[in-house]
Amino acid sequence: MAVFTHISRDELEMLISHYDIGNLVSYEGILQGIDNSNFIVTTSKEKLILTIFESRIDPRDIPYFLGLMAHLSASEINCPSPLADKNQKTLSSIRGKPCALFSFLDGKDAKADDITPELCRELGKILARMHLAGTTTPLTRPNSMGFDAWAARVHKVGSKANTIETGLAASLLSELSFLKDNWPQNLPIGNIHADLFPDNVFIKDDHIFGVIDFYFASTDMLAYDLAIVMNAWCFDPHNHFIKERWENLFLGYESHRLLTAEEKQNYHILCRGAAMRFLSSRLHDLVFHDPTALVKPKPPTEYIRKLDFHRDTRLF
Repeated sequence: MAVFTHISRDELEMLISHYDIGNLVSYEGILQGIDNSNFIVTTSKEKLILTIFESRIDPRDIPYFLGLMAHLSASEINCPSPLADKNQKTLSSIRGKPCALFSFLDGKDAKADDITPELCRELGKILARMHLAGTTTPLTRPNSMGFDAWAARVHKVGSKANTIETGLAASLLSELSFLKDNWPQNLPIGNIHADLFPDNVFIKDDHIFGVIDFYFASTDMLAYDLAIVMNAWCFDPHNHFIKERWENLFLGYESHRLLTAEEKQNYHILCRGAAMRFLSSRLHDLVFHDPTALVKPKPPTEYIRKLDFHRDTRLF
């Protein structure tokens, strides 16, 4: 966890001068950054977040991310909203890198101990509201972390997967074959978050306050996003499925958007794909980890177990 790009007070004051947000009072780096550099910026008028987009973010995607957050915020989804400068532009630059200033969200990111069935129900409601709002904008972005990305990572790792768990390489190739042959094609689509883990949800007074980190957002199947969320929220730290969490997540979601019969029929496949998406990424990042990198890779074992669960279990 780190700030990757360090900036001086003079550089930040120059950036702020292009906005009608008062004078710089203070700023500090947010150490939880993984893909981008983030700072809390306090001016004489308000508190803001400065995000500097680093090399893992394709600059061509940034207008989509900013536009989606602005649209969701205007649709009463509590998420960071990009500020426009005096020329009505939301994308700026600092140190030769693209950047943006965002509204500040209060609260703290959710931890394992915070997750209750009641919080899962709230999450289901906000996820459905995000999905509905995301279908009312022309913004689109292909999912760069879809099947082709999973396959590329699995094939690159190859037999090295067996150093994590015996027989894992063959198991992953078998799973890829199954997903390729069975992945649904005609389910409802829209703009999805695609990374709604607990640390991307802010809670305040034991309730969900807002949603952050839309930098994996894309246009994909809505039920696939629900599968990603279910995998991230409905298992305990020992990877045991918590049925009550899932039931509340689902009830909260359907209080705003009903799943179609086709979505329910294919949901177990979407859950397997959602597990493969993070399993393949974590496996790749662990096997090819640069020991000098600032970010420590997450072990893939969690998603190996979740994939095992979905191979044996159907929730509908």
